[in-house]
Amino acid sequence: MPTKILMMLGGAIVLTAIPVRAEAQSWEVRREIREANREVNRERREADERIRRCKDKECVEREYRKANREVARERREARREVSREIREDYYDRFYRGNGRWWRDGRYWTRDDYLRRYYKRRDNDGVDVLTGVLVGAAVIGVIAAVTDDD
Repeated sequence: MPTKILMMLGGAIVLTAIPVRAEAQSWEVRREIREANREVNRERREADERIRRCKDKECVEREYRKANREVARERREARREVSREIREDYYDRFYRGNGRWWRDGRYWTRDDYLRRYYKRRDNDGVDVLTGVLVGAAVIGVIAAVTDDD
């Protein structure tokens, strides 16, 4: 019986977190993601070892709660470190300070630079218009279904 509990708890600990996705980012960001995943997995292994050493149900429950707390803390810390690295990656080698980037023989503002080189559109109204149209379509379908009854 205790082995079944330990197996279930070990499986639950393994499934508590989904690994962070590494997308096409700078080497520093990917390194930070790998480091964070290693730390979270180390916490899980340590928690699994502590749970296996327990002899009674109270000990297992206490260690399980402690393991969840520690893994959640590591994940929060990992998210903070990765987001900090992404934020620092934003100021790439072309950044010259005061919100200006020098590239292709001219200075760019933040929005122009992101739009030109990263295909990023910040609040151009396209997302809002799409959201309004989709919302109107959903409301229309709901109204048609309720009127049909």
